[in-house]
Amino acid sequence: MEVVNDFKTSIIKAFDEIDENWRDYKGLVVAGTHTPHDTEMMIEKIRIARENGTPALLICFGYQLGAIQWARDNGIPNATSEEFGQGIFVVKKRSQLKVGLYEGESWWSNYEVVIDWEIPNNWVCVQYHPEYQSSKEKPHKDLIKFLQYAKEYTMAM
Repeated sequence: MEVVNDFKTSIIKAFDEIDENWRDYKGLVVAGTHTPHDTEMMIEKIRIARENGTPALLICFGYQLGAIQWARDNGIPNATSEEFGQGIFVVKKRSQLKVGLYEGESWWSNYEVVIDWEIPNNWVCVQYHPEYQSSKEKPHKDLIKFLQYAKEYTMAM
């Protein structure tokens, strides 16, 4: 399993509480950040995961990068984010920061995806932070689903 970007600690903790073998599974996790960096490297990892059918968990900023990658492969080669790029913005700044609990999910989001994009069946892509809502006693359903995808994919290899 590969976990990239800044907000990894909470994801790793949540995965450890859900399945002690998660590190052995094949999958990609792109976590959130407050300071975009290495965006093209992460977009490339997302592209490779999509092309190879590898399970992916894209959270917050990862979700935004997933939309950018999809747009680039589907007619918008210069798709980018208003936060860090030049080109056509498929991710734009929200009119106001979305922070706190919304519909039971933990949000911290200044930017939002403004296009519809196709998410592969074995991917979990969310703009919120399921890792912050997960606990040993009550693991988050999105994390459980992703780990199940990764486990099944790995076992089928």
